Amino acid sequence: MAAVDQAPGPGEAARVAQGNWLFQRLPEWVVDTLTPDQKEAIHRVIEDPAWKRPPVNIRFTLPVVHRQFYVTIVSGPERRSDERRGRDRHRYPLRTLANIFFFLGVATVFYVVALVALAFMSAIVEF
Repeated sequence: MAAVDQAPGPGEAARVAQGNWLFQRLPEWVVDTLTPDQKEAIHRVIEDPAWKRPPVNIRFTLPVVHRQFYVTIVSGPERRSDERRGRDRHRYPLRTLANIFFFLGVATVFYVVALVALAFMSAIVEF
């Protein structure tokens, strides 16, 4: 692997670019304090093939009035440890006001679509 300070060769450019996002986000003084071995270890962790994209990875933006909200749905096999799941359960609780409103909104849209579909399929609305 090329060191972070060296220019990568043609075959290495994509591989190094994948790991450079982290170094670009770190303050320069932090990157300067890392040894070449530490930089190499960070690159190995970033490029670890065990960290694969989940099979379901849906991301989109919803424009609402004058704001935009992003929605991310990620699903796949559970790989987190029990300790991390417990920590995440406390850090990101499911029962928050925003989550309640989100679920109510999704349920409302679902029921409105179902009612419209039933209306078109029944004798209420004729063509």
